[in-house]
Amino acid sequence: MRSLERGTRRETLEKAIARIAFAYGFTSQPVAISRKTASATHADTKTAASLSLLKSATTTVSAGPLQLWGALKTTHGTALSLAVVGTKQAIGNALVVKTALSIVELSGFENPSVMVSSVGDAESKRRFTRELGNFFKKNAEHIPTDLKAKVAHDPDGAYRELLTRKDPMMEKAPRTIDYLSENSRKAMLETLSFFEAVGIGYTIDARLHGEAGVAGDLVFAIDAQDKSGERIRIATGGRFENETKKAGLPEGRTATALTLSLSKALRLDEMQQAPNCFVVHVGDAAKLKAFTLLESLWKAHVAVTQTLMSDNFRDQIEKGRLSGAKYLAIIGQREALDSTIIVRNVATQMQTTLPMEKLEGYVLRGARA
Repeated sequence: MRSLERGTRRETLEKAIARIAFAYGFTSQPVAISRKTASATHADTKTAASLSLLKSATTTVSAGPLQLWGALKTTHGTALSLAVVGTKQAIGNALVVKTALSIVELSGFENPSVMVSSVGDAESKRRFTRELGNFFKKNAEHIPTDLKAKVAHDPDGAYRELLTRKDPMMEKAPRTIDYLSENSRKAMLETLSFFEAVGIGYTIDARLHGEAGVAGDLVFAIDAQDKSGERIRIATGGRFENETKKAGLPEGRTATALTLSLSKALRLDEMQQAPNCFVVHVGDAAKLKAFTLLESLWKAHVAVTQTLMSDNFRDQIEKGRLSGAKYLAIIGQREALDSTIIVRNVATQMQTTLPMEKLEGYVLRGARA
């Protein structure tokens, strides 16, 4: 576990996590997830924390996409959950995964890797289950005796059990990603393309299956090495659809959620200060530039945030003004092409155009003035 340093300044892990979450749009008060609520939701701690966080979204009124985060105190530390509700845009998945990945690295884990798969929609699952049944019939003699009855009435459950056991027959078993519907395939490719565009490295893990009866479409996981050098699974989650209905969210309010298991008991808090800088984008190319800019800013201890899931310029400008930010950093189509940025002083409305790499120093000098 380490603290970030800049010069002589040090900060707690909690403060650093809050600053990262704030940068990627998790600006609300973190939800305190109760053990009672989580234990009643699902046996797996990470899944339970994710679903409990989504349930809290039913009390929040929001016309557009909503970002939530929260923490569950566990026996061994903290389950930290992040969720984006109300959008199927690939950037919603990227915001959740990038925030989680940044926190994993910050928390002292080494060589983190992101795994991605998909179990698909209802049509995809029917295709896979049908093919799985055929596979088990053709390989009946290789099925362990204690699983033969389960194969008959719950082939998916038997498949998961064989994966857990690392049974050799799974090498030839069907994979969910090979039976995706056109819609599910498109959703996966859009997310992977966005990950590549913003520098999120990933590996497709065709056997990453998600929790039974919970995950829908996309499935994510993050593995990394702990202090002892052991490689462990730190985060799991995905796009939840059926569960959002059970949680009481309106029809069509899909959600992506990811939960990290951290070994330290954390007492999280929201950012207590207004951002120094609010990033505004115009167009898809500018959105990609803005996304990658956020990391350099929070690493430089610039209090920054944005609304990257909004494509309305006036709406972004208004939210930037209401945030209390001293500067608006505006990236248009031209700026995206030549890697410059328009910096507007909210108080004076004076603005200047800078090379993007000089934004950090400009904002920090203004914050000290």
